[in-house]
Amino acid sequence: MALGDLSPPVSGPMEKIMDRRQFLIRAFSAAGQLVLPRFFDRAFAFVENHGEPLLETPVEPVKKLYAAYQEEGVYWIIDGLMPQGLPPAVTWREYFLLTGDKLVSGMENWQLEPGQLDEPMDYWAFETYWFYNLSPNALAYKYLSDLDLGPQFGKSGRAEGEIRFQDAPMIASDCRWAEVDDLLSLSLLQNRLNELGENVSLEVGGEFN
Repeated sequence: MALGDLSPPVSGPMEKIMDRRQFLIRAFSAAGQLVLPRFFDRAFAFVENHGEPLLETPVEPVKKLYAAYQEEGVYWIIDGLMPQGLPPAVTWREYFLLTGDKLVSGMENWQLEPGQLDEPMDYWAFETYWFYNLSPNALAYKYLSDLDLGPQFGKSGRAEGEIRFQDAPMIASDCRWAEVDDLLSLSLLQNRLNELGENVSLEVGGEFN
């Protein structure tokens, strides 16, 4: 997996560990009646009749996201399949390039000697960084949280479904992810990506533990 130019987690209290959003349902008026658009109706009926989401994916997507089933009916959205194990730890020099730290200050912070720069970094430190920044769930979190997916949960009477962004929500947690817990929300997520012109597909699968 390519290492991205992402920042490491920061210590200290976090202002927000969960962001809840909904998908705006664009309704129109017909004969004085407010009715739901065709996609919502079709998606709702499809889920009811087939027990799976209605995913109208692009023909040639540039990115594929997976909805990986977790416990209690929750789906994590991940960017790429989860590897069987963590990749090998990068060197300290590569780590400082990833985090943007200057070599001198980075060496001082980690109490390193110059000869250690090209040695693999401490594995526990790399594991923490990888889970928070480079894992498929972290990459999907970063990608989706930057998009205008819809209003905050409960702020609009014309919104349905839900997607939650969890940022290290538990003590000693170094993981962040985006999750949905129903098939209709998966359908609405794909539809919103289409509306935004993202050319990204969503596929159910990629389960991991």
